[in-house]
Amino acid sequence: MHTQKRTILLATALLSAAWLSGCGTKEKLTPQQQGNTPTAPALSPQGQNKPSLEMKVEVNRDKATITFHTENFHLSPEHYSGMHVPGEGHIHLFVDGSPSRISVKENVYVLQSLSKGKHKIEATLHTNNHQPYDVKDELEFEIK
Repeated sequence: MHTQKRTILLATALLSAAWLSGCGTKEKLTPQQQGNTPTAPALSPQGQNKPSLEMKVEVNRDKATITFHTENFHLSPEHYSGMHVPGEGHIHLFVDGSPSRISVKENVYVLQSLSKGKHKIEATLHTNNHQPYDVKDELEFEIK
């Protein structure tokens, strides 16, 4: 019985850790976690075209409207944190090298109240269950 309790406690701890490691609106990451190396073999099935990502930005005063264009990839807010489905997921957006990420689930995202000066954004594609696709785009712009 003692071994069974220990097994249940260990299983509960592992499930809790897995649940807590999902993506949120803004999350802290260590530099090692920001890598874009796929960690799930399901990310590159044979015969499937690799997803691509391109950002465009439109600046208006202290706002930057970012438009994300993807190919072979579908943003799926309805499946966010769900099971992996090849070719769908969400975007992680990093602003000015911050370790905090913004989870983007739509094709347009607006950054507001930006300070004057140059800014750099980086976006990476991720699966529904938060695994990286090894696809990213970077862009620089200026708030005048």
